[in-house]
Amino acid sequence: MKYTLIKRNKSCRADSHSHFISWMRKMDLQSWKDNQEFMEGYAYRKKTFENIELRYDNENNFVEDLQKNKLLIIEDSKGFLGVF
Repeated sequence: MKYTLIKRNKSCRADSHSHFISWMRKMDLQSWKDNQEFMEGYAYRKKTFENIELRYDNENNFVEDLQKNKLLIIEDSKGFLGVF
């Protein structure tokens, strides 16, 4: 799947929400020990600076809320070449 952060216009290909969140965590300026810690910190920043509420109790809810708030688009990554 292709995950695109809309405001940052940054994309990555990942086979799961967990791998996508790991990518987000590694791209962040701050160091995080794991995905759970990252999601909590990211949700705090979104709430504080943009008044956007994100659930961070698990990776599925976190990604669902990113999509619901128009922060993330997920597309099938096969694209044109997947036809052949």
